[in-house]
Amino acid sequence: MKQIWQACKTSLRHGLKSSAAWRQGYPWHYARLRRPEMAQRYPYLWSQFTTPIPPRPDSPQMSANRLWNLKLAARKIHGLVIQPQQIFSFWHRVPRPTHFSGFREGPVFVRGEVKLDFGGGLCLISTNLFNAFLLAGFEILERHHHSIDPYGNKRFFPIGRDATVAYGYKDLMVRNTSGIPLQLRLDVDSELGEVTSSVWGITPCPFAVNVTAEMLEQTPAPNADGMPGYRVKVTRYIGRPIQAHLEASRIWQPDYEAIAVYQPSQSSYYNTGSTSTATGI
Repeated sequence: MKQIWQACKTSLRHGLKSSAAWRQGYPWHYARLRRPEMAQRYPYLWSQFTTPIPPRPDSPQMSANRLWNLKLAARKIHGLVIQPQQIFSFWHRVPRPTHFSGFREGPVFVRGEVKLDFGGGLCLISTNLFNAFLLAGFEILERHHHSIDPYGNKRFFPIGRDATVAYGYKDLMVRNTSGIPLQLRLDVDSELGEVTSSVWGITPCPFAVNVTAEMLEQTPAPNADGMPGYRVKVTRYIGRPIQAHLEASRIWQPDYEAIAVYQPSQSSYYNTGSTSTATGI
């Protein structure tokens, strides 16, 4: 009975999510053209963000599965051309993570715990992409932070700048409002253990970007093995030249602000031994 209710709830959630996207007209503007062979047409680097892939020395199979998932998702995204006013949607590019779509079981966060589910590790990709988009000045249409911060000081992203995804429920969506055609590149380097996202343009980026994070509140960890909670405000400032020939003189204006709240967790990513199957993220 519980499984039937869960399936009904998931189906309803997916339907509501899809309806909301169509009401706002987002699907009409999704970027669809993926042309990695056209890289020479986009010679100007706008932003680049690299994150390490957190190791799991206690579970080599889990690490291998996660790497497989990362590379599978990257192949769906690398080389995507995002024209002015077009929208990038993570779940428009990446299929539902199931065994049949080629994904393997990997670590996911479920209600404050680390568990296993198909597509585990995809939040490494979405977090990496979010930061590249943030630094390239994209309009952030939808982004969700994790419910916990299980990595602590070993986190692979600046605090407050993660992006979780869950199929049919939580997406990462951004819009190119620059007026300039851009290309998104995504690389998963298994030897270095890194994920790198970069945004490239046909012309240089006409503005500068500065992102700040302010710790508003911290909640103690519930036990010795647990992780504390945080409340963090992230603000992006866009700096545009006062005059075209005066690059050093800029007017800085905030254009994006988000508050991320992370709940305290019972354990960290590095000391959990959970292997149960996840039902959601």
